[in-house]
Amino acid sequence: MERENAERFRKLCEKAAIEQDHKKLRRLIAEITRLLEEKEQRLRRNEDDTRA
Repeated sequence: MERENAERFRKLCEKAAIEQDHKKLRRLIAEITRLLEEKEQRLRRNEDDTRA
């Protein structure tokens, strides 16, 4: 699953880097942000599990 997210993240960033339409760019950025927030949550859960 993480590999799929990493690939999706990379593709979204590539698209965002060249997108000219501001509405499409906002949607891409929102999806990139969502993926980053999910990753942060996973890392925090893993960190909490290691401490327990």
